[in-house]
Parts: sequence; C-alpha cells; structure tokens
Amino acid sequence: MGLTRAERKLQAEVQDIALLVDIYFWAVEENYKPKARKFKLQLMVDKLVRSEVIYRYTFIDELLTCVICDYYFHRPKKNISYRQLWRTKHFKVFVHFLMDETFLLKKLATVQAIKKVPTDVSNSIKRINDVRNALAHSLFPYNRRRYKAEGKVMYKGVNLFSREGMLKFHEDYLIVEKYFSKMVFG
Repeated sequence: MGLTRAERKLQAEVQDIALLVDIYFWAVEENYKPKARKFKLQLMVDKLVRSEVIYRYTFIDELLTCVICDYYFHRPKKNISYRQLWRTKHFKVFVHFLMDETFLLKKLATVQAIKKVPTDVSNSIKRINDVRNALAHSLFPYNRRRYKAEGKVMYKGVNLFSREGMLKFHEDYLIVEKYFSKMVFG
C-alpha cells in the first residue's frame, strides 16, 4: 500500500529538513564537488551520531524522571498517563523546578535510593552520559583529554562514529530502556 497524502506531505518535509541540515546523503554526487564529498559525508555521520546520542540520552532522562515522579506522585496503574497530574500545581512545580533542573547522574542516584538499579544498567547510563557530554559540549570531541590519545571518540573500545560504535552504543541504550520501561510502563 502506498503512502497516504499526510504521509507523503510528512515525507517531503523530512526531505526538506534533511536538505536544510545538510544530511542529504542520498544525493551527494549531485550536490557536492568530488573534493568535498568525503568531508561532507563525514559531517553527515557526525550529525547523525550526535543527534542519536542526544535523543537517546534525553529518553533515558525522561525514564528516570518518570521513576522519580511515580515515587512521589502515585499512579495506581502504570498505563495511566501523567495528564491528570499535570493539572496539579504540586506536580508542575516538582517537574519544572526540580526535575528539569536536575542532571542525569543525580536522577540516577535518586532512583538508586528508591530502588536498587542493576550494575549493568547504571554503568550503561554512565557511559551514555559521558559520551553525550563530550558530544554536546565540544564541536571536536576527539580533542578532549579522554579521547585525545586515540584521536577518536571511543565507546566500549570502538570509534563511536562508526557502525560498530553505534551498535555498542545501542547495546547500552537497550539495556537501560528495557529495564526502566518495565518499571515506568508496567
């Protein structure tokens, strides 16, 4: 079955955004001179990896926030959304002034005080936090002290900016997501 009209419109928007953010990899030959292609492709990899790492980090942050909110604001059934809680001033203040201002590792420590978090899960979160900080706070993360010796951002022994590196990253992410999704969503 073909795409619906709404899906075609969204697909066109995705293509437009990909062009605007310079991740139009399927048209490298048409859009770039031969001398610029390798550099442009490397930049595209950089952007894709950074966006994936930051997206997954943000989702982990949200899962930890949910665990903490569930501890302080009881939801009788995990499949019930937070919609009702968002109507209360207590919940809004808690989220806006505490959760939004708390960094990931402090949220992890809070969750660990609530319930024992397996070592593999907490270690995965710490690795993801480290690499996210490097990517979010440095345009050239491979020049940071911890990566300078290899000249690459290493993740579990491989270059993060490679297929293998992203597979290692996703292994860690899935460990975290699997553990906390059960806790948050039931």
